[in-house]
Order: sequence, then structure tokens, then C-alpha cells
Amino acid sequence: MSAPAIPRPESLSISSSSVEELLIPFPLELQKVFNRLAAISRERERERGTRKHPAEETVDWAADVLLRVVPSAYLIGAEIDPFESEIHVTWENENPGKSVIVFFPGPRQIKMYWEWTQEGTQVREHQLLTTEDVAEVSARLRWFFQ
Repeated sequence: MSAPAIPRPESLSISSSSVEELLIPFPLELQKVFNRLAAISRERERERGTRKHPAEETVDWAADVLLRVVPSAYLIGAEIDPFESEIHVTWENENPGKSVIVFFPGPRQIKMYWEWTQEGTQVREHQLLTTEDVAEVSARLRWFFQ
């Protein structure tokens, strides 16, 4: 006998004495980010020894950092891919010509590259940063979404 299906909430409702009721969208697509990280872990287990994969500690570190991104809506549309022993998280927007790549080479390590191009070719701004400060990811994404 199977368990009855539990309906997924489309939104969260917050009530307060000072606010009548706010409706906050609950973006289920945020879960895709963490599902992708779980898939990377499963791939490592399934393909053990056939090629280089990120360590479980690196996957956990990436999840920990991404859970701290504020606001979490910045995670929507992030592309997450393993590359050898690293995890790369990419945001690109062709309209303003901005891109941000966050690299997780290992536990407690964050590298970020960002650039802003004009008319697709001329680089207006670019930089590479190595840090352990999780808040830097949110700060760079705030720039990206401006």
C-alpha cells in the first residue's frame, strides 16, 4: 500500500499582528539547485574510479555556501556542474553582458570570477577573487542582478 501524496505548497503565508497577511512565493525551482548537488554526489558513487569527481566534503561545502545566499531567489537559474574535483556554479545574462562563476575547489575554499562585457566583446569589468567569506557570494550576485 502506498502512502497518500502530500501536496506541495505553492506559497508560504506569513501572518503577523503588524501585517495583515503577506504572500511569499515559495520557488520550488530553488530545490533544483540542491537536487543537482545530490546528483553530483550520486554520480561520484556510481562512477567511482572511472574519472575525477568532487569529494563529498566539497559538495557539502557548496551546499552550505549556497544555503547562505541572501536572498535565496538569486539561486534561481544557477547552472551547477562538476569539473574534475571542483564544483562550478554559473550565472549568465546576455542582456547586460554580466556573468558570475563561483568555483568550489575544495572545502572552505571559494573562488569567484565575474565579468561585464559591452556589446558582447569589450570587457568593461572583470576580476578573480579567492576567499573563504561566504558573504562575498551574495555580494557578487547582488551586483549581477542589478
